[in-house]
Amino acid sequence: MARIDELQVRLKAPGYNYFTLLGLTLTATQKEIEAAYRQLSEELSSARLASLGQNEAARRGQAIAQQLQRAFQVLSDYSKRGEYEKRGYKEFIPPDAKEDTVEFAKTLHRKALTLFNQGNFQKAIIAIEEAIRQNPSKAEFYLLLGLCQSEFPPMKRQAEQNLLKAVEIEPWNAEHVAALGMLFYSVRLWKRAEVYFRKTLELEPNHDLARKKLAEITGPEKKFTDQLKEKGEKLLKKVLPSLFNREKH
Repeated sequence: MARIDELQVRLKAPGYNYFTLLGLTLTATQKEIEAAYRQLSEELSSARLASLGQNEAARRGQAIAQQLQRAFQVLSDYSKRGEYEKRGYKEFIPPDAKEDTVEFAKTLHRKALTLFNQGNFQKAIIAIEEAIRQNPSKAEFYLLLGLCQSEFPPMKRQAEQNLLKAVEIEPWNAEHVAALGMLFYSVRLWKRAEVYFRKTLELEPNHDLARKKLAEITGPEKKFTDQLKEKGEKLLKKVLPSLFNREKH
């Protein structure tokens, strides 16, 4: 369903808030808010979502419909809207709810990790994306998302961005850097892979994977040079055999 995909993009967009979710500006009037919500809620009605069956699109649609309802509840109430604007367009979450959110994110991460290990990368992506939405401060969440996305050629660029985010949060963690090296290694971008494997070894000199892959990248070049040298010596021996024979005496 195209509308679900569109709203999913809005939810993940930089600067997301209830106004952008409804497709409105921050200066939207009450009538505009009501009209936007009415249209979207009709498109994501229970009947329409039920027609999709029990698939992932239906589940995402239900989650988005709940978020739309919450957005409308806040923006249609002058008092709540005022508080929302004062908080910089961020929803108020009580301390205990924040704790629940963090724990929920951990649970989703464990679920995504299990799915990843089972090779179910698409479902793992859905779970870890939700974990990031619940708690966007964890480097290991972005690492896992990047690893999942790297399994799909069209998502390699997104994988790079998420792995870079993991490095940004934990620049001291060699595993995040090594994952970037493996990403470029998988698409045969040897020079870029080499850079990240060298950075990995700077952070963790005994990192076996980085050392092995770096040797695979640089090793053939050295062997090729040695082969050229050997071929050159053989050619010289054929062309100037007397010179080499003299050296023996």
